[in-house]
Amino acid sequence: MLLEPQKRGLDPLYFDRRRSIEGALQWGGEIELPRNAVDIGANVGQTLQTFIGWWPKLHCLSLEPLPAAFIELQKVAWGLGENVEVLNLGASDKTDKLTLHGSISQTTKSSFRKFNKSAETAQSHRGLRDKPSHFELGDEDSYETEVKVETLDNLFDVNSNLSAAKKYSEFGLDLLKIDTQGWELSVLRGAHEVLKNTKVVLTEWQFDEVYGKPPSIYELDKILTESGLRLWDISHIYKDLKTMRTLWVDLVYARPGP
Repeated sequence: MLLEPQKRGLDPLYFDRRRSIEGALQWGGEIELPRNAVDIGANVGQTLQTFIGWWPKLHCLSLEPLPAAFIELQKVAWGLGENVEVLNLGASDKTDKLTLHGSISQTTKSSFRKFNKSAETAQSHRGLRDKPSHFELGDEDSYETEVKVETLDNLFDVNSNLSAAKKYSEFGLDLLKIDTQGWELSVLRGAHEVLKNTKVVLTEWQFDEVYGKPPSIYELDKILTESGLRLWDISHIYKDLKTMRTLWVDLVYARPGP
């Protein structure tokens, strides 16, 4: 017999991302707070601001390929001090130039995968707001732009001039955050060496087909577990409240202690 869910299960403390990340670091037995982080898919700096607010001494490298979003990211970074670096660049599995799909009316929305208007997420969002969300916008609102992408392994090469690379060479990478709208596997495939020296990975995973049919989550887990990381937490769950299907989640992987 299935039990009724406890009200406590809706408590926002269950999705306290800061406590989850700090707990994941402590699981490794080395440090309690992150010293450095890489923010892939930084958009306009929401995560960057949050991270620096939580951990003021953190050194953070933020990557954002969309030019319009990067302009806003730079403005945020200028006010956060010298421990912040930002690059107008995407991350992928090879050095290349790729087509990024953007929105004309919602200038900071983009993805390397073309938006699928027939996906369940797109359908379930229709008419929920006075102002249409990007899930409801048609082809006439979209545009394409070519952007540069690089692998994390190349960015953190021993010859790199980035301050973040110097921090990485000193004690590895404490926190890697990836929010790339369906491009997560490509980012990870270009970070084979970096992942070996990463303590915590925070990544989004999409189950709906809003950015095309997603691969099996097994592929994500395989890359991370082969790097010595283990699933630590599901730090956020986004559901379609009409059907109760889980559409995407934020996952925390961590390196266990000895």
